[in-house]
Amino acid sequence: MSVNHIKWMNFAILQGLRSKGASGKNPPVGCVIVKNDILLSYGRTGTSGRPHAEEEAMNNVVDKKNLIGSSMYVTLEPCAHKNNNGFSCAEQICKSGIKEVFISCIDPDPRTNYRGIKILRKKEIKVQENFMNNEASKLYDGFFSRILFNKPFVSLKIACSLDGKIALKNKKSKWITNELSRAYGHFLRSQNDAIMTSSSTILNDNPRMDCRLSGLEQRSPTKIILDRYLKVSSNHNIYDTTYKNDIFLYSFMEMKDHLTKNKFVKKRKVDKKLNDEDFFKFIFSDLAKKGVNNLLIETGSIINTLLLSLNLVDELVIFRSGNIIGNDGLPFVNNLNFKKINDLTNYKISSIRTFEDNVLEIRNLTNKDIRCSQAL
Repeated sequence: MSVNHIKWMNFAILQGLRSKGASGKNPPVGCVIVKNDILLSYGRTGTSGRPHAEEEAMNNVVDKKNLIGSSMYVTLEPCAHKNNNGFSCAEQICKSGIKEVFISCIDPDPRTNYRGIKILRKKEIKVQENFMNNEASKLYDGFFSRILFNKPFVSLKIACSLDGKIALKNKKSKWITNELSRAYGHFLRSQNDAIMTSSSTILNDNPRMDCRLSGLEQRSPTKIILDRYLKVSSNHNIYDTTYKNDIFLYSFMEMKDHLTKNKFVKKRKVDKKLNDEDFFKFIFSDLAKKGVNNLLIETGSIINTLLLSLNLVDELVIFRSGNIIGNDGLPFVNNLNFKKINDLTNYKISSIRTFEDNVLEIRNLTNKDIRCSQAL
């Protein structure tokens, strides 16, 4: 019988996508179990990272005898470190009777890196690694960035006019993009662990920075606030705690007596002497230690310019409307002061889609392409 391996791995990738943004510091993994080209079970990483996708898929098979001789398709190498039950996913697969495992991406976490595969092969389970790894790689941009580079994968979201302006001269910006674009922007929030903004954006727009799509409200990301001089008061929407998520506040100022009634605010003082690059690297490193894999940034041109000038943005997410504002509008980026064309930062297109007359461009920094086949 001919087995459609691509079909089943695509199914596993879709399961992984369903858990992206909700798996905590753990990577979003999808898993499918098939026997004689018939679906037995599937699973994905649970909320906050447990159970693992392989565990869920195997547990969902009522008669465990059906696992004997079956095939597993999993988007990330099964873990080699033990869980609360005392077994790693790789060990549990070995005990199950599964005969072969197709793996998209190698796990760079030193606790597992190729160790999971070695455990499987030691028990004579057939393993095909890097199967459809290009298709699965987008699941792990954030996880790999945190493990390999000690920083989240940084996506900068921009909503602008056709000529790249984010607001009129009077700073009015509602609504540059259409309703479909804004809805998809909320979906992107649900797929990121955290969302960052600045005091200037809060004071100008008073955003909530949550996900307001029906059914995904609980997937609202952790809020990260850059309020270096404590200009934002507790009555701004950003400090709404409806979904009881932590809010991380970074400031140069002493914060002992600031927002004392909001128990969800976690304060972190930053050394005022740090230059711009070290300031952001400190914050990104701190967020990585907190388990943030994917960070979405929604802010104004000042922070945009700083991040882009420092090459700290891994991905541009640009929602572009069909409106033209003109040269008196506010641009999404200010002067970068490049002197040579060869010095310009390049972001290659990874995807384009339309929302009626709006266009969404997703572009990735060319020299920071994180491939999921990388291993430590």
